[in-house]
Amino acid sequence: MLRSSVLVLLTVLLASQVSAAPGDPVAELRDAIAARLLLMQDVARYKWNAQLPIEDAAREKALIERATADAVAMDMCAAYARDVIAAQVSASRTLQTEWFARWCAAGQGTFTGVPELATTQRSAIDAATNALLKALVEARFELDSPDAIALLGTPPQSLAGEADVWSIATSVFSQRSTSRTCP
Repeated sequence: MLRSSVLVLLTVLLASQVSAAPGDPVAELRDAIAARLLLMQDVARYKWNAQLPIEDAAREKALIERATADAVAMDMCAAYARDVIAAQVSASRTLQTEWFARWCAAGQGTFTGVPELATTQRSAIDAATNALLKALVEARFELDSPDAIALLGTPPQSLAGEADVWSIATSVFSQRSTSRTCP
């Protein structure tokens, strides 16, 4: 279990450090989004092995509420934070659904070495969500620039084959918004 915890943590750290230019908050946000999405493959593998449904509406709602409260504590507007986190949850669900479809078509058996969902993976997801919120706070006033829109509009190399999922995760950033600041 310690090994899988270390692997999950390394995945988050590596994904968040791969492409962000030092001092570029939009690139750091992009990497934080990617890091969180990259955790979803092990989530999907666990659910596949345990024959669990992909969607867990109650857990998703609780995550969105908790993350929104965390964002408000960071001086982020609640409605905007909720939209950002809901987009991440939707993208995560879509990504897991796509993997399930691929695995079903390929006749995939049980995966080995999958980290425990309730302990290892959920704590890593919470940490990645928190890192995403911190990056969002730092980047929020730069998100309307054409460079930011372009950067967030293109998936990083680690998710290059998942443009549809990336589009869902970043959909809230693709339009100019005044909701990033509370009235």
